Amino acid sequence: MKKSILNFFMAAVLLAWFFPLFWLVLTSLKQENQIISGESLLHGSFTLANYIKAFSATEIFAWLKNSFLISFFTMAGTVILDLPIAYALARIHFKGRNILFWFIMASMMIPFQVLIIPLYLQFNSYGLLNTLSAVVLPRLVFPVGIFIIKQFYEGVPAALEEAAFIDGANRFTVFTSIMVPLGKSAIVTTLIISFINAWNDFLWPLIVISDTVKYPVTVGIANFQGTHGTEYALIMAGAFIASVPQFIFYAIFRKQIIAGLITTGIKG
Repeated sequence: MKKSILNFFMAAVLLAWFFPLFWLVLTSLKQENQIISGESLLHGSFTLANYIKAFSATEIFAWLKNSFLISFFTMAGTVILDLPIAYALARIHFKGRNILFWFIMASMMIPFQVLIIPLYLQFNSYGLLNTLSAVVLPRLVFPVGIFIIKQFYEGVPAALEEAAFIDGANRFTVFTSIMVPLGKSAIVTTLIISFINAWNDFLWPLIVISDTVKYPVTVGIANFQGTHGTEYALIMAGAFIASVPQFIFYAIFRKQIIAGLITTGIKG
């Protein structure tokens, strides 16, 4: 009985998660007049016209390229900065280490909206507005990534480092030759989360990017409402196109993500 209730609950949760995606795909395959008329999505004909229009009548290729560039450099910067920070917090004993760690964790509780005005003024003084750099820079240090990698490194036996030090290795060699390869699962998990956050970012790019051709895909799709008079079917087609890279990215690294979440003690 308990198992049946659990299975029913899991099926209901899965259905609740899958239905919006199912609705999005069906809407993107409908004509605009069918959506406005309130016709059932399961009835009538389906068409790829919205996808053809998205690729031919908009700058979606440029928007996708911009999103890829933003996500790639965000991931690269996240690893370059988060890895040594997480390693130092996990393996190097220094005064104020715990205070620094909790200060970093506390930064996650600050809503990004609170930082928008000072960040905007700062980037304006640097002359970086309307550039992809302005989108990437505020997202480089990723507290969640620091936490994930730190948790993994704390579980690595100290004997590994001690043996390397006895053999004459210095701290940098231990970090690059032992800790980085060992932390592959946690690093990949951080990369995936960083990629998804950067890819889905909307508010900050909307504020700092003014040229249409420099939009990431999230802002570009939202621009359909102004450019095309709120064509819902076209917006749904664009939203599905923007979602595909995330599904592919997750499918490729699914095993590493699961392994990283397990080894860092995070349940999701």
